[in-house]
Amino acid sequence: MSNVVYIEITEEDSSPISYKEDGGRFDETQTIKLCVDTKYNIRVACKEELKTQDMLLNGEAIYMEQKSPSADSDPNLKVYEGRFNTDKIQKTKKDKRDVIALQIPLEYSLIVALQCKYYTVKKKKSAEWGEVLKNIVINYRVEEGIEGNHSVVTSIKCRKLKP
Repeated sequence: MSNVVYIEITEEDSSPISYKEDGGRFDETQTIKLCVDTKYNIRVACKEELKTQDMLLNGEAIYMEQKSPSADSDPNLKVYEGRFNTDKIQKTKKDKRDVIALQIPLEYSLIVALQCKYYTVKKKKSAEWGEVLKNIVINYRVEEGIEGNHSVVTSIKCRKLKP
Protein backbone atom coordinates (compact mmCIF):
# COMPACT_ATOMS: atom_id res chain seq x y z
CA MET A 1 0.00 0.00 0.00
CA SER A 2 1.35 3.45 -0.91
CA ASN A 3 1.13 6.42 1.46
CA VAL A 4 1.93 10.07 0.91
CA VAL A 5 3.44 12.97 2.86
CA TYR A 6 3.40 16.57 1.61
CA ILE A 7 6.15 18.97 2.67
CA GLU A 8 6.07 22.73 2.17
CA ILE A 9 9.10 24.92 2.87
CA THR A 10 8.85 28.72 2.87
CA GLU A 11 10.99 31.56 4.11
CA GLU A 12 10.23 32.96 7.57
CA ASP A 13 7.96 35.64 6.02
CA SER A 14 6.08 32.87 4.12
CA SER A 15 7.74 33.76 0.79
CA PRO A 16 8.05 30.67 -1.40
CA ILE A 17 11.36 29.01 -2.20
CA SER A 18 12.47 27.66 -5.56
CA TYR A 19 13.71 24.39 -7.00
CA LYS A 20 15.25 23.39 -10.28
CA GLU A 21 15.34 20.39 -12.56
CA ASP A 22 18.84 18.93 -12.62
CA GLY A 23 18.26 16.04 -14.99
CA GLY A 24 20.60 13.13 -14.29
CA ARG A 25 23.67 15.09 -13.18
CA PHE A 26 23.19 14.30 -9.48
CA ASP A 27 21.58 11.60 -7.30
CA GLU A 28 18.11 13.15 -7.69
CA THR A 29 16.61 15.01 -10.66
CA GLN A 30 15.31 17.98 -8.63
CA THR A 31 17.15 20.35 -6.30
CA ILE A 32 15.60 22.56 -3.62
CA LYS A 33 17.27 25.98 -3.38
CA LEU A 34 17.92 27.53 0.05
CA CYS A 35 20.13 30.27 1.50
CA VAL A 36 22.52 29.96 4.43
CA ASP A 37 21.89 32.13 7.51
CA THR A 38 18.15 32.13 6.81
CA LYS A 39 15.07 31.07 8.79
CA TYR A 40 12.51 28.81 7.16
CA ASN A 41 9.06 27.41 7.92
CA ILE A 42 8.36 23.74 7.26
CA ARG A 43 4.88 22.25 7.01
CA VAL A 44 4.21 18.51 6.94
CA ALA A 45 0.80 17.11 5.95
CA CYS A 46 -0.09 13.42 6.10
CA LYS A 47 -3.00 11.14 6.97
CA GLU A 48 -1.44 9.72 10.12
CA GLU A 49 -0.53 11.54 13.29
CA LEU A 50 3.08 12.14 14.23
CA LYS A 51 4.27 9.89 17.08
CA THR A 52 6.15 12.78 18.74
CA GLN A 53 6.07 16.56 18.38
CA ASP A 54 9.72 16.58 17.21
CA MET A 55 10.92 15.91 13.67
CA LEU A 56 14.62 15.59 12.96
CA LEU A 57 16.17 17.78 10.26
CA ASN A 58 19.87 17.08 9.68
CA GLY A 59 19.96 15.51 13.15
CA GLU A 60 18.44 18.51 14.96
CA ALA A 61 15.02 18.29 16.59
CA ILE A 62 12.38 20.67 15.25
CA TYR A 63 9.24 21.14 17.32
CA MET A 64 6.21 20.53 15.09
CA GLU A 65 2.95 22.15 16.18
CA GLN A 66 -0.30 20.62 14.96
CA LYS A 67 -2.41 22.98 12.84
CA SER A 68 -5.75 22.80 11.06
CA PRO A 69 -5.67 21.87 7.37
CA SER A 70 -6.23 24.76 4.98
CA ALA A 71 -9.71 25.20 3.50
CA ASP A 72 -8.58 23.99 0.07
CA SER A 73 -6.85 20.79 1.26
CA ASP A 74 -8.01 17.33 2.23
CA PRO A 75 -9.78 17.63 5.63
CA ASN A 76 -8.43 14.17 6.57
CA LEU A 77 -4.83 15.41 6.53
CA LYS A 78 -2.98 16.03 9.78
CA VAL A 79 -0.91 19.21 9.43
CA TYR A 80 2.19 20.13 11.45
CA GLU A 81 4.34 23.27 11.27
CA GLY A 82 7.82 24.00 12.53
CA ARG A 83 10.78 26.29 11.90
CA PHE A 84 14.43 25.73 11.11
CA ASN A 85 17.49 27.90 10.60
CA THR A 86 20.39 27.42 8.20
CA ASP A 87 22.83 29.48 10.28
CA LYS A 88 25.19 26.51 10.83
CA ILE A 89 25.20 25.45 7.17
CA GLN A 90 27.95 26.21 4.65
CA LYS A 91 27.16 27.17 1.06
CA THR A 92 27.20 24.32 -1.43
CA LYS A 93 30.29 24.10 -3.60
CA LYS A 94 29.97 24.67 -7.33
CA ASP A 95 28.68 21.63 -9.25
CA LYS A 96 27.80 19.81 -6.00
CA ARG A 97 24.59 19.14 -4.08
CA ASP A 98 23.83 18.69 -0.38
CA VAL A 99 21.19 16.64 1.39
CA ILE A 100 18.53 17.67 3.87
CA ALA A 101 17.94 14.58 6.00
CA LEU A 102 14.42 14.47 7.44
CA GLN A 103 13.19 11.91 9.93
CA ILE A 104 9.41 12.18 10.14
CA PRO A 105 8.05 10.39 13.25
CA LEU A 106 5.20 8.41 11.72
CA GLU A 107 4.17 5.02 13.11
CA TYR A 108 7.12 3.56 11.19
CA SER A 109 9.61 6.39 11.07
CA LEU A 110 10.04 7.84 7.58
CA ILE A 111 13.58 8.89 6.64
CA VAL A 112 13.79 11.19 3.61
CA ALA A 113 16.83 12.66 1.84
CA LEU A 114 15.99 15.86 -0.06
CA GLN A 115 18.58 17.12 -2.53
CA CYS A 116 19.36 20.81 -2.07
CA LYS A 117 21.79 23.57 -2.85
CA TYR A 118 22.65 26.26 -0.30
CA TYR A 119 23.51 29.76 -1.54
CA THR A 120 24.98 32.70 0.35
CA VAL A 121 22.60 35.56 1.13
CA LYS A 122 24.56 37.66 -1.41
CA LYS A 123 23.55 35.12 -4.09
CA LYS A 124 19.86 35.13 -3.11
CA LYS A 125 18.87 35.92 -6.71
CA SER A 126 20.47 32.62 -7.80
CA ALA A 127 18.47 30.81 -5.10
CA GLU A 128 15.27 32.33 -6.50
CA TRP A 129 15.93 31.24 -10.07
CA GLY A 130 13.91 28.19 -11.16
CA GLU A 131 10.41 26.97 -10.47
CA VAL A 132 8.50 28.27 -7.43
CA LEU A 133 7.93 25.35 -5.06
CA LYS A 134 4.35 24.50 -4.03
CA ASN A 135 5.26 21.36 -2.13
CA ILE A 136 7.27 18.16 -2.15
CA VAL A 137 5.28 14.96 -2.54
CA ILE A 138 6.83 11.93 -0.87
CA ASN A 139 5.29 8.56 -1.62
CA TYR A 140 6.23 5.67 0.62
CA ARG A 141 5.14 2.20 1.64
CA VAL A 142 5.41 0.21 4.85
CA GLU A 143 7.35 -3.03 4.51
CA GLU A 144 7.75 -5.94 6.87
CA GLY A 145 11.27 -6.70 7.99
CA ILE A 146 13.15 -9.06 10.28
CA GLU A 147 13.27 -6.38 12.99
CA GLY A 148 9.71 -5.17 12.41
CA ASN A 149 7.94 -2.92 9.94
CA HIS A 150 9.60 0.14 8.41
CA SER A 151 8.78 2.89 5.93
CA VAL A 152 10.44 2.96 2.50
CA VAL A 153 10.39 6.03 0.23
CA THR A 154 9.20 5.12 -3.27
CA SER A 155 9.32 8.58 -4.88
CA ILE A 156 10.04 12.25 -4.17
CA LYS A 157 8.66 14.92 -6.50
CA CYS A 158 8.68 18.72 -6.29
CA ARG A 159 5.48 20.36 -7.50
CA LYS A 160 5.52 23.89 -8.80
CA LEU A 161 3.26 26.66 -7.60
CA LYS A 162 0.84 27.65 -10.32
CA PRO A 163 0.41 31.40 -10.84
